[in-house]
Amino acid sequence: MAYLGEVEAKALLAQEGLPVNPTFEVRDLDEALEKADFLSYPVVLKVSSGKIVHKSDVGGVVLGISSAQELEGAFRSLEKKMKALDPQASFSIQPHIYSGLELVVGITTDPSFGRVIMFGLGGIWVEVLKDVSFRLVPIEEKDALEMIEGLKGKRLLEGFRGVPPVDKEALARFLFQVSSMAQARNIGEMDLNPVMVTKDGPVIVDARVVIDGRD
Repeated sequence: MAYLGEVEAKALLAQEGLPVNPTFEVRDLDEALEKADFLSYPVVLKVSSGKIVHKSDVGGVVLGISSAQELEGAFRSLEKKMKALDPQASFSIQPHIYSGLELVVGITTDPSFGRVIMFGLGGIWVEVLKDVSFRLVPIEEKDALEMIEGLKGKRLLEGFRGVPPVDKEALARFLFQVSSMAQARNIGEMDLNPVMVTKDGPVIVDARVVIDGRD
């Protein structure tokens, strides 16, 4: 069984043609500044550690960093806090994506039924509403559409308060791709949260993957 953190997981997802927010691992401030210049501001800085799974819960994510000066302050502060939790921690940097809607997609392995795909509203909604759909893997695009239509909060996907509606067909294709990858790559667990809905379709902003050693 192999655990892949955000940077490794996104590299694997990108190999499978899934849309990911480009992310670089950085060890020090100079690397962070170099990658931020390459990506263009604003950027997001995160802790990268196998010992810290829920990064936001420990203050391990800094959003909307808009300049090199801000990044320097954020990096020094985050480094001090996170090294106290894990001296081997590194960091990652990626573009800040602004989106009106966050989704969550996951893969788990049930001991009786096998792989299961989960889809629902992400961000604060996943904790507050617990509005999710499940299907056994593999799924077809029609199954993915049923998952989307099965959400109690599906009206949020149809446009609200100036936020444009989600392209459900594109989202269904995305879920189908995730399901197919899980099957082909022997994925035991996968957590894609959040998946941001953008004008160009869904984009994976954070990810972790566990590859099962068994078939």
